[in-house]
Amino acid sequence: MKQRPIDLLPDTIRARSQAGVVAGRYVVAVLIGVVLLGLTATHSRLMLDLARQRLRVAEEQADIVLSAEAKAAYLRRTLRDSRYFIERYELIALPIDLSRVVATIINVLPASATLDRIDIYAGVRRNTRSSRSTGDNDADGPIPRVLTGELSGFAATDQDVAQLVADLESLGVFEQVSLDFSRTRSVRGHNAREFRISLRSSLSVRYEVADIEQPAPPAGDLERTHVE
Repeated sequence: MKQRPIDLLPDTIRARSQAGVVAGRYVVAVLIGVVLLGLTATHSRLMLDLARQRLRVAEEQADIVLSAEAKAAYLRRTLRDSRYFIERYELIALPIDLSRVVATIINVLPASATLDRIDIYAGVRRNTRSSRSTGDNDADGPIPRVLTGELSGFAATDQDVAQLVADLESLGVFEQVSLDFSRTRSVRGHNAREFRISLRSSLSVRYEVADIEQPAPPAGDLERTHVE
């Protein structure tokens, strides 16, 4: 026959012991909560630092992109301005070097002829239209530019003057060559033919400059070139 265990502890001690067990459990629970909270805070801080680092990298990349876009916009403006100035320059500048034109004229000058004056200038040619004119009105379009010139000088004979006119026409540079006059004039006691020739050439076309290979000229002679 078994005997039941006899608890001889007083009730106050038993209650105090149970209260201690409960308090211990609370302490353990609080410690576990503190540890978990610390781990959570540490993880959150690490994630925050990582997010801040990514934000700095993103800001740096964004600054690079914005700088590149600003530079690209500046280059586009510069390119647009350069194209505008190039177009304006092509509109204003002569498509041919005037010194080449003068050299070409001298190149075909007969041996007996000499030039007293060369006048060359560029201008615009306006087509006058009457009320009976037909066709589209291109007054708003680009005005064609022309190069006009006058040559004044002396030659030994009319044949030399005519040969000069023919040679200037055969060059293909001038679209119009006309002899204004040719008259007899005394030059240092000798009879000569004074002449004046008018030239006109279009500046709305492109010219290709080609140098003619010739023997070296004597000292003091002008080097002759040809314009095509």
